[in-house]
Formats: sequence, C-alpha cells, structure tokens
Amino acid sequence: MNLKLVYFIQNKPNIWNPKHPKYTSIEYRDQTYAEFAAQYGHKFTGQAVKNRWTNIRSTFANYLRKLNASHAKGEDYKINWHLWEPCQFLMKVNRTVKDLSQDANVAEEIKNCNLTKQNSENEVSEKNFSNNTKQSYCKEIIENLVKVFKAVQNDAFGLDDTKYGRIVNNIRERIVEGNYLLQLNPDRSFNRRTPEQIENIIQPFDKDKFNFTKVSKDEIIFTFFEKDNEANEHALVVNVSPISRYHSLLCPSVQSCLPQVVTMESLQLVCDIMFIANDRSLRIGFNSLCGLASVNHLHYHLFIEENILPVETVKCKHLKGPVYCFGHDYPVPALVFEVPSNTVVAYRDIFKLVDFLLHKSIAHNIFITRGQSITEDCSKEIVRLIVWPRKSSSGAKQLAAFNVAVLELSGWFPIYDVDSFENIQTEELERELQKWKYEQFDDLCNEIAGQF
Repeated sequence: MNLKLVYFIQNKPNIWNPKHPKYTSIEYRDQTYAEFAAQYGHKFTGQAVKNRWTNIRSTFANYLRKLNASHAKGEDYKINWHLWEPCQFLMKVNRTVKDLSQDANVAEEIKNCNLTKQNSENEVSEKNFSNNTKQSYCKEIIENLVKVFKAVQNDAFGLDDTKYGRIVNNIRERIVEGNYLLQLNPDRSFNRRTPEQIENIIQPFDKDKFNFTKVSKDEIIFTFFEKDNEANEHALVVNVSPISRYHSLLCPSVQSCLPQVVTMESLQLVCDIMFIANDRSLRIGFNSLCGLASVNHLHYHLFIEENILPVETVKCKHLKGPVYCFGHDYPVPALVFEVPSNTVVAYRDIFKLVDFLLHKSIAHNIFITRGQSITEDCSKEIVRLIVWPRKSSSGAKQLAAFNVAVLELSGWFPIYDVDSFENIQTEELERELQKWKYEQFDDLCNEIAGQF
C-alpha cells in the first residue's frame, strides 16, 4: 500500500513539486489525497493519506540527511528502506536546509512552507512586511508545526482492530458508552517523574526541587518570546512521560520560576496559541496544585487527539454574564466560557473566576478545546474553556487504573493496566469522576454569580 501511494504521488507533481502551478492550492492537494483514499472505499480518509505521505516524505529526508553526512565523512551508508528507490523522484526538488532543527521532519515541513512562500505571487520583502502578513506567516509556520507533530507516526491509517478496540498510532484505544475515550498507557504509571508533595493550592516555588529550568536541552523543542520583551521567554518542552503521542508542556515565562498558579498573562498566551494553531485536534489543559499537578512550576499540557470528547458537546446552562455551567448531563459539574478570539475582556473574566477559586483555596482543572457553542446556536464551533472546581487530591488515595486530572475530567482516560482497559465500563468511570466533584457546587455558583 505504501508503495502504491509513492507511485501515485510521483504522478501527482502538485503534491511534491513547488514549480507546479497548483502546488500552493490546498483544495487541489486535498482532492488528490482523497482520490487515492477513494481506491480503498470508506476505510481511508484523505487526511489519513496525507498523514501517511508526510511520514514517507519525512523518512526519505531523514535517510538523505544521514546519507549526505556519511559521504562527508568518507563513509558508506547503506539504506535498506524499501521505499528509498521509489522515492528517488523527490531528489529533483530536494534542497539543503541549513540552520534549522536537526529533526529532519521539522526541517522538511518548514522547507515546504518556505518553498511555498517563494512561489507565492504575494511574496514581499521582510522590510515591507505588513503586520497582517507577518501574522499570517507566523500562523502558517505554527500550523505546519502542528502537522509535523501529527505526521510523525507509524500507523497513520490506524486501521488495525482488536477484540478490545482499535490500535491508532500504536496506541490501543476504545470508546465506551457516553463517548468516553479509553487509551491503554501502562508505561506512564511507573515512567513518570516522582510527583512533588503538594499540600496547599498556593505553594512558593522551590528552586531546589525539580522544575523546568533543570530539563536537558534535548527536552526543549523550542523557545519563543513576545515582541519587545526577549527576557520573557516561553518554552515548549517534551513530556518525558507522555499521556499520548505529541503530549508536550508549555512553560510560560519559564525563567521567572513561577509556581503552578494561573496568571492572567499565561491564560492569554495559551488561548492565543489555541486560536493561532486553528487545529481541531489541539487541546490545552492545566492542573492546579492539589488538582493533581505534579510539578510546582507554571506549565500547561498540550495534547493532540482526533476523537471528539464528551465535554465538547455537553449542553450548558447560563449562570450569569459570560459564565455558563454544565447541567446534569455530565457527572462532574463545571463552569464554562465561550472564548472569543483575542478579546482581553474575556481573559479578564476567566481570570477573575480562577482568582476567586484561588482565594477560596479550591483546587481546579482547566481544559481548553473546540466544541459546540454554549449559546443557542449549537451548530457553530467555538473555543470552550472549562473550569472544574474539585475536591483536593492532597493525601487522597487514587484509583489504580487511572488518576482523575484534567484529561479524565474531559472524558479522555489513559488507563494504566490491560485488565482495566479491557473490562472497565461507563458506570465505573463516572462513579470515579463523581468522587472528585466539588460538593458545594451549587453554593459556589451563587457566590460566583455575585462576582459578575
């Protein structure tokens, strides 16, 4: 199948040749991927074909880099990859990419981004870049980075079925009643860093304990900063004990050594990233201290997941002002905001709620995702920001099969052992979730309404 795809793409230069007149047409490119997918009926999608081709192209670029490096040293590097010879047509457009990440996948994707821009009729010099053009260019780069994360996988089609669910991207998963997503992840329970002992929702940062200034350089994917403020550096860091593929950590103002407490600036940063990325599969999560955060250094979790999660379609009822809440359709009550793009007022309202919970020493989890509008127009997709006030996890016994943090509250359960994964049912999941709900939620809602 891979070989057929390579031969198919070879005859579709709009996919791989920047000089093709339709190379920059996303619509024509998607039609090409869909054409190949149609050969296999309804089992494949155009997106799956696109992911597989990106993986093949990136693997070719990786082997080419190794081959060039070995030739420079006078060595003979032998390539046994079965697609090496069929992919030789890519040599016609290959160019050396300098001063980029050593990751060939990132280099290849950014190279294509740059080649696309070189052939664009609207290309202008950096000197004359307008603010709108710069924003569009940054958005394009971030979208390509998201594609890279999603593309580096061993089974882009994800068609392997088992008795207990699908194997998608080498992760066994199944969906149970209520649309809850279960993923088998036995390594996380013993491979993760030892969690810090947390006793209070607000604890001072301790430089002597583990924090993200101590990670190795190999764990830092990239850093970035805001315009005119290079000292305020943010870092995207590899999660060494990931819950799922592409699970990474965003550490705002990493060198400021802030405790794991939401700030107005970090809240705006993660929401901006959500809008800039413009990717349905991106989710961002936050666990407060005593809400199962394991490191007392400000960080957010970034996840990529294709499945629709239960909290993205739950009906909401209006509380007051911009604040909504889950009705009785979900086992753990939560407060919900519909986040408009780049609206400072909305960020202030959300932060007002979080600050209120902090002052009352209420542990909480935050989940940012795309979902149905929480107003009357449910057909419209918006960004939902969900805040769960919760029972403190300090000193509490956790279930052996999984712990209840932000992902579990969203309806996505990384399960630690095979037996639980194969046999656990919806009733058990919801029963465990309900153990962690804030018991005085209705009284809390009345107090929150008084803040708006």
